[in-house]
Amino acid sequence: MGIRYFLGVDVGTYESKGVLIDQDYNLVASKAVRHGLDNPQPNYYEHDAEAVWWQDLCALTKGLIAESGIDPSQIACVGTSALGADCVPVDADCRPLRKAILYGIDSRAVGEMAFMDSYYGEEKLNALWGRPLCSSDVAPKILWIKNNEPEIYQRTHKFPRLHPI
Repeated sequence: MGIRYFLGVDVGTYESKGVLIDQDYNLVASKAVRHGLDNPQPNYYEHDAEAVWWQDLCALTKGLIAESGIDPSQIACVGTSALGADCVPVDADCRPLRKAILYGIDSRAVGEMAFMDSYYGEEKLNALWGRPLCSSDVAPKILWIKNNEPEIYQRTHKFPRLHPI
């Protein structure tokens, strides 16, 4: 079988990084690509999931393989990580319907958080989330899309699995 390799990619807020290591944990290749962060309004932060997340993953993977010169069939595992708690509605073909609303740095859904606090109450929210709602939570972002972009919400096939709003 020969040497096995492991490839890892992390998509971050302003940059994505990738590494390729061998089975003995030796660094074989590393690469990074910068990308932008959309800020269309104050407190709104977004990424284009295809143009940033997918393209960075493809560019890094191709670049690491080219730089290392290994045969891709020797890659035993690929691991990825990305920004947490982002909200990107998708259609039935899993295509993004809008730019992803990013994690806690995007605080557009404060009104929806206040509504949910009032509607559910502290005890229910603590039972659901184990803590008060914050700008990193996806549920208020989904409600924001429902309230502010109803045409996107109507076309959405799925969001991350959460309790209904």
